[in-house]
Formats: sequence, C-alpha cells, structure tokens
Amino acid sequence: MSGNNNLFKNNVVNEHIENSQNKNIQKQGTEPLSVLNIFKKELPPLDFVFTGLKSRTIGFISSAGGTGKSMLALHLAFSLADTTKIYNFRPIINDRHQRGIVCYLNLEDPTEILENRIQRISRKIIREFGEENGYKALQSIDKNLMVYGLYGKNFNLYKDGELQEKAYNILLKLGQKSRLIIIDTFRRLHGEDENNNAKMSEILKILEEICNKTGTTILLLHHQNKTAILEKSSGQTAMRGASALVDNARLLINMSVLSKDEAKELKIQEEMRKNHVKVTFAKVNYAAIPEDIYLVKGLDGTLDVCNCTEFEGTDDEIY
Repeated sequence: MSGNNNLFKNNVVNEHIENSQNKNIQKQGTEPLSVLNIFKKELPPLDFVFTGLKSRTIGFISSAGGTGKSMLALHLAFSLADTTKIYNFRPIINDRHQRGIVCYLNLEDPTEILENRIQRISRKIIREFGEENGYKALQSIDKNLMVYGLYGKNFNLYKDGELQEKAYNILLKLGQKSRLIIIDTFRRLHGEDENNNAKMSEILKILEEICNKTGTTILLLHHQNKTAILEKSSGQTAMRGASALVDNARLLINMSVLSKDEAKELKIQEEMRKNHVKVTFAKVNYAAIPEDIYLVKGLDGTLDVCNCTEFEGTDDEIY
C-alpha cells in the first residue's frame, strides 16, 4: 500500500514539475510551431546583413594581430551605412543588402588611430567615385555610421561571472536603432577566461538576447590562436578561445596573410606577398559557403579586392 502511495506522490510531483515547465515556456512567449501552417505559409527570403551573416545573429571575423580585421570591419561599416549604395564593398556587400545605421565600438585603439583609419577610407571613396558622388556617399555614411572610441574606458559586458548592467543597457540602446553592431575586439568585451566553454557560451547567450530583443546583428572581431598562425590554418579551429565561440556563432570569417605557396600559385611576387590577405568563410550557417576572397592592402592601409582571382559570388540561400 505504501508503494502505491509513493507512486501516487511521485506522479503528482512529476505532474507539478511538468505544469511548471509548461507555464515557464508560455511566460517566455514560446508556442509550438505548426507544420501545416508553415507548409501553407509564404515565407519571406532570409535577411542577410552582408554575405553569410544573417540578421539578428552573431558572427566573428578572426585573424592574427595586424592582418587587417579592423580595417576590413570599417570598410564593411562604411558600405552598410551608405544608403545611396554608391560605395559597395564587393563582393561581400552588394546592392541586394539593406543599408542602415551601423555602430562600431572600438575597445582597443586610441582615438587618433580611429580618426586616421576613417580619414583614409573617406579619401579612398573620393578617389574612386569622384568629388560629387564620393561626397554624397560620405554624407550618408556620416549620418548612419556611429563610431565609438572606448579605449581605456573599461567597457565590460561580463566579469567575475556576472552581467555588467551598464554595458548591457548601452548595447540594448544601440541595438534598438542599429542594423549592425561591430565590436573590436571581443577579448576586450569581457573579463573571463576565453578558454572556458561555459563562460563563453553565457556571454554569447547574452549577445543573442540583445539581438533578439532589438533586432540588431552583432559582428565580433577576435584573434587567432598561435597554432593557426604558424600553420596558416583557416578552418573553424583557427580562432582563439573556447570551442563554444565557434559553435554558437552563425558566421566565422578568417583572415590570413598569404603563404609563400599561395602567393606563388597566384603569381604574386614575394616582396608583395605580405600585402595580400586571404579571406576565408570558415563557417556559414544559413547560406552557401563563398569562395575565398583575396584582398590587397594599399600604401595607406585601406583594402581592395585583388583581381588575382575571379570571385564567383553566391546568392544567400538557406543551408
């Protein structure tokens, strides 16, 4: 008899737990998806901020220091902020991609460095498109691109296992009006061990929450590990830190200086090799993976797509 009572008690407890879990799910606004309703529905095309990066998700650009990831991120920011679409950083950004407000948060470079980079790209746009069209593009960029120099200001989202409310609220506010937030670099955004999978997962969950609440997209700049740098690796394991970073990101772009063999294959002279950078889409969750892109650094540090190979772009499709 006591066994039956225990069974009854266990069933009651289990039912209570199940009901509590269902209530918690309902409180979070989660409803089960209907297969038939989805089957009948005319779904809109997926929205990509730029090639490979779906809106409302998190992506990474990874490279060794000094390779040019900050300059690439600024080129992308300029292009996405130009609502005139005069300046397209092809092939990563083209006329199909929606333009809007971009926030660039630089946590590791002094203000004079940021000003120097901004001026170089601005002058490049004038050189390429002429005074009239170039200035139109710069007017649009000036209106839509918000660059924040946070070097030395201890902008910290997560530290000692706790969310830092001040930084979180700032990102929420920026996300409410931005199509894209670029954070340079990820390492400066938190005070945790970047090899700790649990902590890194938690930080990316917080960033995902910001994307979900505001509709923004977040692009993080990060460094590569020593092994990848030495071995010229451009796969998913090239990025420094816990595997949870790559696992939770929806896009990973790796940048690397051309190896001697790559330069030889592309018929680039050795003295020019270090001015050429390979851009590899190591992980793309919701689109076909594009071919590698090769960039060349100008004397002013700005970037151009190298004509040493012909890039066969890809339409953003679900994969």
